[in-house]
Amino acid sequence: MDKRISEIIKIDDIRQWNNNTVTITAGTGTGKSYFIKNILYAFAKKNNKKILMLIHRTNCVNQFQNEINKDKKIDVIDIHTYQKLEFKEIHKYKNLLDQYQYIVCDEFHYFLSDAAFNKTTDISLNLILSQNVTKIFMSATGDYIKQYLNRKKKIKTIDYSLPIKYKFENLVFFNYDTTLVELAKDAIKTSEKIIFFIQSAQKAYGLYLQFEKYSLFNCSRNNKQYFKKVDQEKVMDMLVKEKFEENILITTTCMDAGINLIDTDIKHIVCDVKDVGSLIQCIGRKRIKSLDDYVNIYIKTITNKQLGGIETQLNKKIEMADYLKENGIKNYILKYPRQNDYSNIIYDDPVEENNKCTKKINEMMYFKCKIDLLNINKMKQLGNFGYCKYLANIFGFYNNSQKYNYIILEEQKEKDILINYLENIKGTKLFSDERKELKKIFNKAGLKARTMGRHTLNGWLKDLGLPYTINHDIDKRRKLNNGNKNLNRGKRYWIVGKLIYKEE
Repeated sequence: MDKRISEIIKIDDIRQWNNNTVTITAGTGTGKSYFIKNILYAFAKKNNKKILMLIHRTNCVNQFQNEINKDKKIDVIDIHTYQKLEFKEIHKYKNLLDQYQYIVCDEFHYFLSDAAFNKTTDISLNLILSQNVTKIFMSATGDYIKQYLNRKKKIKTIDYSLPIKYKFENLVFFNYDTTLVELAKDAIKTSEKIIFFIQSAQKAYGLYLQFEKYSLFNCSRNNKQYFKKVDQEKVMDMLVKEKFEENILITTTCMDAGINLIDTDIKHIVCDVKDVGSLIQCIGRKRIKSLDDYVNIYIKTITNKQLGGIETQLNKKIEMADYLKENGIKNYILKYPRQNDYSNIIYDDPVEENNKCTKKINEMMYFKCKIDLLNINKMKQLGNFGYCKYLANIFGFYNNSQKYNYIILEEQKEKDILINYLENIKGTKLFSDERKELKKIFNKAGLKARTMGRHTLNGWLKDLGLPYTINHDIDKRRKLNNGNKNLNRGKRYWIVGKLIYKEE
């Protein structure tokens, strides 16, 4: 049985924290929240201390608040969102944090992952770090922000971790939006439950409209256009029961963390999400409860060409911030007169004295761009299908013989068409017209060679690992089986045979 957080953090550890910064890195289902709600709660209650639990998604707040209310632990634990903290700090409200001795930052990758679009994550982080209390940062994907704390902020952390194990049946990548529809149809046919995590609320709702009878839709309440389409009563029921009744759940990344879904009928999780950290969190929403429980993962591909485009955008995004870092405020203003930094990485900050302002860099947004650039470089170094290989490495779909065992769905379907065709024609003599048809099938299956001679086709079959070979000979028959004259006599033909591998 896998270890739990409560097994590696003891009461003696809690006693010795003494207002330090603690990090807990562990996968989903390892008892991080259980530790806070039970072990830390009991210690805090006994010592007359209070806990603030900070969460970044409203759905998580609702689920966690229900649990705290049910267990009657609101006397010690309060729950807020990071966004509420940021709002109150921007508008100079009274400090919310003064009354707490423990500040728990749940899913603390939030500070970095949401910095891609939220320009205030640095505000809550800096405010939390300024408090002279015990700060506990928990996440399955917090490695980069931990590096930021250690290296950039020079904060010495007390670290606890459990190895993260991913238990997936298959890792499948897909190229086209139309595949989303096909996967939904397949789930309906088999009556297996499927979850779609889609970054775009518009795309998510469009998919929902096609399968409304079978689906539950969810998105962030901040998305005013589409949140009114959400059946809030059903979503709340899902959070309480930790399962959904419908065949299909279609949601944005508003459910990418903190939510538990415990249901062996959920067999497929589909992610059309670009940010790797958020994608990993989405996949972790289903809890694997037994050895015979499994889930298939489907991820929208990002091609190397698309990676190059993202890389260009990121470099453009930090261009002004890089110049400010290297050349100072005066030269920055001379370089970019009367220009705003539309990436929001550079902002004006008031100086207390002399009624002046200065320009500063949002370190979280800047760091997020740098980390994304670093990861893109890693992906590109892996060669073709770098994004797929990068994720395959993370999820354990790479073996010691240096082979990746993920599937690209559309290619697999094309491969299946080729296999069926070869099975049907094996042993048949293929003359000129039949060879043309054979080459068309190879072309549809993905072979893009200028010439398609027999050696080229056999080489591709070998690369695909398909047990077929194409041989050649000359037709020497005088007559056909029906006694008619053989018009192909003396002509060269190809013939498909199947290889038989001997067991070692």
